[in-house]
Amino acid sequence: MALTSPVSSSEPLGPHGWRSRPRITDLVVAAAYTAPALAAAIAFRGHEAEGPGFVLPLLAVAASGTALLFRRQAPMSSLAATAGIMLITFSVPASFAAVATAMALYAVAVYRSARHAVFALLGTSAMLLLSAVLQPRSLIDLGQALQAIAVLVIATLIGLNVRTRRGYVSALVDRADRLMREREHLASIAAAAERNAIAREMHDIVSHGLAVMISLAHGSAEIASTDPARAVQAMRQVAETGRVAVADMRRMLGVLNEGTTGELAGAIAPSPGVGDISDLVGLFRSAGLPVVLQSAGVPPADPGIQLAIYRVVQEGLTNALKYARAATAVTVRTQFSLQPILVSVTDDGQPEVAHADHAGRGVAGMRERVALYGGTLRAGPLTNGGWSVTARFPPQKGAPWQR
Repeated sequence: MALTSPVSSSEPLGPHGWRSRPRITDLVVAAAYTAPALAAAIAFRGHEAEGPGFVLPLLAVAASGTALLFRRQAPMSSLAATAGIMLITFSVPASFAAVATAMALYAVAVYRSARHAVFALLGTSAMLLLSAVLQPRSLIDLGQALQAIAVLVIATLIGLNVRTRRGYVSALVDRADRLMREREHLASIAAAAERNAIAREMHDIVSHGLAVMISLAHGSAEIASTDPARAVQAMRQVAETGRVAVADMRRMLGVLNEGTTGELAGAIAPSPGVGDISDLVGLFRSAGLPVVLQSAGVPPADPGIQLAIYRVVQEGLTNALKYARAATAVTVRTQFSLQPILVSVTDDGQPEVAHADHAGRGVAGMRERVALYGGTLRAGPLTNGGWSVTARFPPQKGAPWQR
């Protein structure tokens, strides 16, 4: 029989090492039975150095040890061989075949099933009792048979216990692997959510700031020759808008450096809210957008939803500035005294062709923000011309009208 590669002397064989080398394990088990049994048989029958009374126990031990080499690959065949040898040599002193049969029964319990082990035990015990009863010295042989059966029962119970323990350990390992995979999956989902949140923040800050700065710079260039004072004021507004954008970027990067990302950034670091919408509207007015703000009710106290409302208004105004041509009225409405909360940005301009797609990131980002708080967002053209962005948030716990 071919053996596995030799084991390095510097690598100790622990329980897992033996299990990973089954052929070596089977050889060691067979040798652990054969060597002592042969030595005991020779010592017990040493005065009979000739004749079948000396050779038969040695042959029985050798055959049983050989059968044990296959206890893992073919446990039922190994049991059949050792049990047959036990029945043949039952009344021969120093055959030790019952020990090999017990080891084979243990292997059946471990490597097959509990049902196979029980049936094998019952069958072997029945044949052993029948063989003992048919022997001429029935009283003596019956007592030996009962002792052998007790050994077989103990070996079977030990095997069943080992099988149960291995099944339990295997189930624990499988569960640990499953939990590890689930944890990695959840971590990847959380990382994707954080990346999306960072992308939303980056889009809102960069897109808004650049849109306003471009509009102001363009207006300043148009009026520089006719109204230098207004042009200077517009450029100062460009600088102020740039400083605000840089401050927002530093705020977000500072939160990231502290190990916090996503929507929590607005709750931990200073962030714009509903109270800053009026300043935001003034900034767009200075960029030439005719904005009117209409607000009613007391805004919710949650800074996270306040940031979401601010970003919806900011994105809606940025899109109106970039895409609404010849707009004469842009209306921002925030209604906090209704259920649900309503936030809308509406313009009467003629949308450019790109307006419907302006957002591959913009509208998608607004929709994601609103969805985080259980709300919905609709963005699209109006029937009488213009464009509208409307967000609806569910009532927030602790709102003034709920008290």
